[in-house]
Amino acid sequence: MNRKMPWALAGTLAAVILVCGCASGGGSAPPPVINVTVAPTSASVRAGSAQAFTATVTGTTNTAVTWQVNSITGGNSTVGTIDVSGNYLAPAAVPTPNSVTVSAVSAASASSSGSSPVTLLNPVPVVSSVNPNSVAVGAFSLTVTGSGFVSGAQVMFGGAALTTAFVSATQLTATGTATAAQVGSISVTVNNPNPGAVGSTTSASVQVTAVIAVSSPAAVRFLEQSTFGPTAALIAQVQSSGFTAFLNNQFAATASTYPDPASTVTSIMPTQQIFFTNAMNNPDQLRQRVAFALSQIFVTSNVTVPPQGMAPYLRTLSNDAFTNYRQIMQDVTLSPAMGLYLNMVNNDKPNTANGTHANENYARELMQLFTIGLSLINEDGSLQLDANANPIPTYSQAQVTAFGRVYTGWTYPTMPGNTLVIHNPQYFLGPMELFASNHDTGSKTLLEGTVLAAGQTGAVDLQDALDNIFNHPNVPPFVSKLLIQHLVTSNPSPAYIKRVADVFQAGVFQGIGTGSRGDMKAVIAAILLDPEARRGDDPSTTVSTDGHLREPILYILNLLRAFGATTDGAAPTNFATNMSEAPMRSGSVFNFFPPNYVIPGTTMLGPEFDLQTTAVALVRINFVNSFAFSNLGAGTSYNFNTYVNMAGNPSAMIDALNALLLHGTLSAASKTAILTAVNAVPSGTNQNLQRAETAIYLIASSSQYQVMR
Repeated sequence: MNRKMPWALAGTLAAVILVCGCASGGGSAPPPVINVTVAPTSASVRAGSAQAFTATVTGTTNTAVTWQVNSITGGNSTVGTIDVSGNYLAPAAVPTPNSVTVSAVSAASASSSGSSPVTLLNPVPVVSSVNPNSVAVGAFSLTVTGSGFVSGAQVMFGGAALTTAFVSATQLTATGTATAAQVGSISVTVNNPNPGAVGSTTSASVQVTAVIAVSSPAAVRFLEQSTFGPTAALIAQVQSSGFTAFLNNQFAATASTYPDPASTVTSIMPTQQIFFTNAMNNPDQLRQRVAFALSQIFVTSNVTVPPQGMAPYLRTLSNDAFTNYRQIMQDVTLSPAMGLYLNMVNNDKPNTANGTHANENYARELMQLFTIGLSLINEDGSLQLDANANPIPTYSQAQVTAFGRVYTGWTYPTMPGNTLVIHNPQYFLGPMELFASNHDTGSKTLLEGTVLAAGQTGAVDLQDALDNIFNHPNVPPFVSKLLIQHLVTSNPSPAYIKRVADVFQAGVFQGIGTGSRGDMKAVIAAILLDPEARRGDDPSTTVSTDGHLREPILYILNLLRAFGATTDGAAPTNFATNMSEAPMRSGSVFNFFPPNYVIPGTTMLGPEFDLQTTAVALVRINFVNSFAFSNLGAGTSYNFNTYVNMAGNPSAMIDALNALLLHGTLSAASKTAILTAVNAVPSGTNQNLQRAETAIYLIASSSQYQVMR
């Protein structure tokens, strides 16, 4: 039967259906899907380089993103940084592993992000320079400077890999052997290793010369005698140019100087620091070394002379180092510093009425210590003896008195704006000046019967007196021996002294010099190029009696220069003072040590050993201990990186230090003992550093290093 739903019920049911239909299928739309994509989809970036990324955001009108590297907003120095615009900067060093992820996170939904994997590669190395730029056929070492170097980088020499040590991101050292086939210009490049192994985009060139001018051991010895210490660059220079060319180059170098301390300065320390910074850094090494020797012959001291006097005095010695010994005598005699130190300044003429006489201090020391000595000597430095086998005095007390009268009437330079008076106030800029009426104009009998006529001016008397001394036959051997002792050896043979004395008289040596008696360039060249000085350049020819103890100043500077130190001079000054050789502070006119000091228990001269007390010996060892295992203070820095990088092969590391510090003369027994100590260093993250420190300490503190042969 066809039954019909009542109309009212049907309407109600329809309304319910409509309402239910609205509840299940109507209302607001579902949220949109937000997608973030990053471009490029992957990248390879070299350390320190940049890569731009972009983010595309869909599903929202808010397209802002937050950039991350390895989930770190903005990144960091290890994984690289990224700015708000998506500019990624790779880290300076490639991390491990060498991949990171750059992500862009939607600002509208933190759960929506896109990413791009990034492979990090080593940088492209850049070569700026190479030192030296000339090497001879045979073994050589190079220092390459540039940027983007990493551990494991290799220096390429004409396309062939050299043994390379990583020093820093800007410096590598390398060793190799040049062959005769490579004579000419050779390109030097650098290859960085994986990840992303790549060669440098720039190169430098090295000129290979056909002949080895000087062996490495010979260059090291020569530089020990002619500078304040060998450096890798100077060793290479001497090897490639030879001794004579090096000397001529040094003769032409601009002189170091010493600024004048302000009038309020009372400490010599700033000038001492300048002494050390000049010696450490400046290229006029030979001039400075000779001036240092002269300062130990023509001694003045801050014990008496204020800093305002010492600085001009050091300038004088520096400027005169390559002139003539007669010029040095002149300038020292008229130096206000010397005038104050040895009492020539304001030296009044004798006054018989008052019972006064001229001061004789400078007159005596100029002869005894600076020029002719106490006794007559032969051309080879040996004593002349009288019929009773006694030494013959070079001068008498009467001659000392006469010279004292010569040196009367001289006073300090006149200060600007002042007028010359009999006793000018203390002032050190310029030579002393003569107050004519205060000079003794009487006749004076000098050396070898020379008589100065009465009535001469003070200036003429001075010139005649200095000429009289300078032309005395003792001067060439006496001065030559002193200079040899300071530069080369404490016990020069008579033949060595005579050869140099002959050059002193001739004024020329192998084309060097003016031909005038006392030419310093000729004398210096003769001292340094003499066969006895060069004996030992081949370690097999070393003679045990050659050389001398490294005096404190040389000991300190030799070590610092060997390891490329920089310094403000404070630490070296303090250590030198503690070792009893404070620059410019000699305790007497006889220098820190006398030239005729005999080593106890021997017949050998050893001037520097006069300082070597038990206390000073301990200070020297403590200095090396601080140098090797700690530091010398905030103002002095250096590093052992070259040798740390070699420490994986301790024997090779010791050989390299032996070449640098001892020109290959380390005894086999010493090497064995040092190698045992180095191998005993325990393993750990600092093992190689500690190995290098141990080797350096043991070599530098050894008697084989402290005595320079």
